[in-house]
Amino acid sequence: MRAKNEIITYLQSIYQGTYKHLKMAQFKNSGSIVGKLLLLYLLFTGPGCVAQQKGNDDFGNNPSAGHYLPMKDKTKIYYEVYGSGNPIVLLHGGLYGDISEYKKLIPQLSKHFQVIAIETRGHAKSEIGHQPYTYSLFAEDAYTIIKHLTKDSVIVIGFSVGSMIGITLTVDHPEIVKKLVFVSGQLASNLNSPEAIEKIKKMTGDTIEKQDPDFVRARKKLMPEPQRWNDFFEYFKNSMVVETVFKPEQLEAVKCPVLIIGGDRDGIRAEDMVATYRLLPNSSLAIIPNSGHLVFVKRPDLMDAIILPFVLH
Repeated sequence: MRAKNEIITYLQSIYQGTYKHLKMAQFKNSGSIVGKLLLLYLLFTGPGCVAQQKGNDDFGNNPSAGHYLPMKDKTKIYYEVYGSGNPIVLLHGGLYGDISEYKKLIPQLSKHFQVIAIETRGHAKSEIGHQPYTYSLFAEDAYTIIKHLTKDSVIVIGFSVGSMIGITLTVDHPEIVKKLVFVSGQLASNLNSPEAIEKIKKMTGDTIEKQDPDFVRARKKLMPEPQRWNDFFEYFKNSMVVETVFKPEQLEAVKCPVLIIGGDRDGIRAEDMVATYRLLPNSSLAIIPNSGHLVFVKRPDLMDAIILPFVLH
């Protein structure tokens, strides 16, 4: 139980912006596996919870911009559309994430683009469905919405889990992605030790609710099926324990421009960001100084200055 509590405490500290005060070494003793759970870090963190608490806008819960589209399995996925012009797709982070984490970027992008902000399956206002989650499933949901809204190719911006969805979409459907912004993500999938996988399998939605009741209470208010919170977590958990592997030839085949962005204090090492940069043939790399995982929260001005020229030209 201690390991589970340490995991949640660690994750909470990250999205609250206190990661710089924590040392990974403090979790290495007494059988803790937090140091081995960087994949959980990617999946769980996202500034959506922070944005919800501030309540300064309606992004992610805007009736005038929101729509639902049923997928092949009849699950209804929620998305919002802003602005007009060439389409740009936003994919948010996992579990804690939602559309609102792009609240500072959407107004800037909507001056130039039709912004399509997709709520990942099971998150906030999107329905949960009835099958275990994978990155391929998330990517197919995004693909279905894109094809419903436009015949054009799109620019994709993905944060954390959203970046993994974005690269999966790009690999599976290269014809529809003309540029990719890959923020706070990583391609390496060797972070799940057998011990970590077993710990993850034992976690439940109740684990999250007990450790972070305010977040779960706020999230349930948005969910179409709040009584199925535990179902959602069980399905989501599958994406943590099923390894996602990209073959080198798949990545070498990604010809569209890719902008890789990450904080220099992220749990993802700078070396891993550089490795991703080297694997993708037409890529650029920006490492944000004095920033952890939540670069959109920590350095929104700098993110605008980096992303806007890339997507506009």
